[in-house]
Amino acid sequence: RILGDNGPGPDDFIEIVLPEAPLRAVMVRHGLNILGLSIIISLITAALVYLALSRLLVQPMMRITRSMVHFSQNPEDPSRIIAPSDRSDEIGTAERELAEMQKQLAQLLLQKNRLAQLGLAVSKINHDLRNMLANVQLLSDNLTSVQDPRVQRFAPKLIASLDRAIAFC
Repeated sequence: RILGDNGPGPDDFIEIVLPEAPLRAVMVRHGLNILGLSIIISLITAALVYLALSRLLVQPMMRITRSMVHFSQNPEDPSRIIAPSDRSDEIGTAERELAEMQKQLAQLLLQKNRLAQLGLAVSKINHDLRNMLANVQLLSDNLTSVQDPRVQRFAPKLIASLDRAIAFC
């Protein structure tokens, strides 16, 4: 039942009486339509948010992670350094900083290898030189038993020089 004014007079009103069941059925159907539409809009919005987050955050972070794992397998290989994108946000900054850090680490490892090779070469030269000087020292020790005055005068200087050379090695 619906009552309403229909004019300025006190007896001017309108009254409408309708059965409740059809009105209720229409309202329920309208509510279900709104619910279905809201679910569809929510699903579309959720899908768009998921795709946007995946494209803008998740995929770039996965790329950075894959690059770190790939680089850690052989950090001396310069081809494994990440190629940073030209993004201007935090992801782009992280990519550029990671690339710089990987370059510095690769250079440090290369320098370390060069120094290790140099140290090994110096060690081999030192070993060979000590062997040669030890042989000369054994021979020079035999010179002290020679009775020649010239040999007796130069032998201590020769032995002292050889001792200094061996100590230097």
